[in-house]
Amino acid sequence: MKIFSRALTLVFSLALATASHAVNLTGDALPPGPFSWVDGGPKSTNELNYLEQNPIWPNRSMPHVLFNSHTSNSVTLDFLNWAPGLAAFEYRIDGIQTDLGDHPIVFGDTIHQYQSLSTQSELLGVVFNANQYVDVRLALGGESDYRFDWVRFEVAPSTVPDAGGTLALLGLGLAAVGFVRRRA
Repeated sequence: MKIFSRALTLVFSLALATASHAVNLTGDALPPGPFSWVDGGPKSTNELNYLEQNPIWPNRSMPHVLFNSHTSNSVTLDFLNWAPGLAAFEYRIDGIQTDLGDHPIVFGDTIHQYQSLSTQSELLGVVFNANQYVDVRLALGGESDYRFDWVRFEVAPSTVPDAGGTLALLGLGLAAVGFVRRRA
């Protein structure tokens, strides 16, 4: 009976710890836009932090990440933390997990590579080489009220011309030249 009682106490303690550490992370991977969000769609905590509309901390700039630029093989992002305390922006490139150990906040997940910023700091123009996208979340740091789930920033579409269309136009041009020469 004593073992059962201790096991029940442990399970109950873990449930309370989970509830107290559970984070309401918001954010979906829907580009384009500076916040990786479709215009007119719901706002992520990342965007609310930038707009100083975080419901817990209104009228205060909170940690956020902004789209800077992209090429067909990279994404450049700006990281900003004007709030008190440390902010650790985790990232993953093309969905690759980096597993730096068990995540203390997002249960069942691991800590990913991260870019950390101390109070009142910014890191602009961070280039990530990627084939498809870079996901960023803020689940580690001084306060839980400004955290957000994965937000996706995609590389630029490829600018390689369609080879089939180009060959068709070339063939049409050569046929026209042949037709004009024949008539002359």
